[in-house]
Amino acid sequence: MRRRDFLGALAAPLFLAGCDFDLTDGLFNECRAPGWGGHEPPAMVTNAWKGLRPDQVWDVHVHLFGNGRGDRGVWIDPDFDHGWGPANRARRTFFMNAACAGTDEDRLDGSMVRRLADLAGQFPPGAKAMLLAFDFTYDDRGQRRPDLTTFSISDEYAQSVAKAHPDRFEWNASVHPYREDAIHALEAAKAGGARAVKWLPPTMNIDMANPRCKPVYDALVRLDLPILVHVGEEKAVPGAERGDLANPLLLRHPLEAGVRVIAAHCASLGAGNFEHFEGLMAERRYEGRLVGDISAITQANRHGIVRRILSHRDWDGRLLNGSDYPLPGVIPLFSLDHLVKEGVLDKGCVPVLKELREKNALLFDFVLKRSLAVDGRRFPEATFETRGFFERKA
Repeated sequence: MRRRDFLGALAAPLFLAGCDFDLTDGLFNECRAPGWGGHEPPAMVTNAWKGLRPDQVWDVHVHLFGNGRGDRGVWIDPDFDHGWGPANRARRTFFMNAACAGTDEDRLDGSMVRRLADLAGQFPPGAKAMLLAFDFTYDDRGQRRPDLTTFSISDEYAQSVAKAHPDRFEWNASVHPYREDAIHALEAAKAGGARAVKWLPPTMNIDMANPRCKPVYDALVRLDLPILVHVGEEKAVPGAERGDLANPLLLRHPLEAGVRVIAAHCASLGAGNFEHFEGLMAERRYEGRLVGDISAITQANRHGIVRRILSHRDWDGRLLNGSDYPLPGVIPLFSLDHLVKEGVLDKGCVPVLKELREKNALLFDFVLKRSLAVDGRRFPEATFETRGFFERKA
């Protein structure tokens, strides 16, 4: 079997799941050591930091992951963990390879954290990654549903990892609004230094129009905790399979309650979702409360989105950079050559970026975003200097 046919066969389950991949550069990340072996980094990497204050640069969308064998704060569905079924096997293989955590399953949780700390350590002093907790799916009665959950990262675990590396990590909580203890959990998260709360509605079964959410919205306003909400189609994390809950228009409910909302990925996947997000951003009453994060917008399954976002000069100051780590480490999920063909990336940038993503997926995503341009227009510095959004005085 030819190599390309072999790679295609391995990736087939992901294509069947609706993901667009590019096999030009192979299938797996070589996971090279971060850094430049004692040499100066390429000028392109150094130049990416020009005009930025590194201590204001926080990557707002960084996932923790693992297999739960090394820490009680990490839980993973046994079917997913053991790779039962071709789709689960493919997803797990890609995630683990992207995180470059090695093959020692008994020490995988710790290896993932060490690798992530090493990657963040290649950034200038002061720059940080915001680690995401990830709550279980709950049903409409407020009962936890492990059977509908792919993985979970507890608030306590995310907090402990961040506190072990305070110079490199911040953390965001994840509290399902249907939980009986939701308000208490939010208060504990705020007291523990959480900067925001992560929700993935179609996977977690969160209907933002549900009356159960109203007291949670009130608590979020009182605690001045923004929510980072996935809107648009979800491909990576199976769960409740509630695609109807990914509609960006549902963000009206927390926004009308006064909650500050970060729309993950700018709702850039799925028919009509980006247009709905554009409409929300155009409503003046949501200025100061609604922003978008630009994580995942360079993925191969979001054709044309970079150009459309950069065309919105009115969104300056309302975009936050995030990587969606470890996904930037999934080699087939990104096509640099396609970005060149779209006219948003200079061809001369490609060799350095291809080398960089094998060494440091976090830095690859950052340098790539800093290199994107449409007719000379790039993402402004405010897109990357995100710290102020989380440290504002209420």
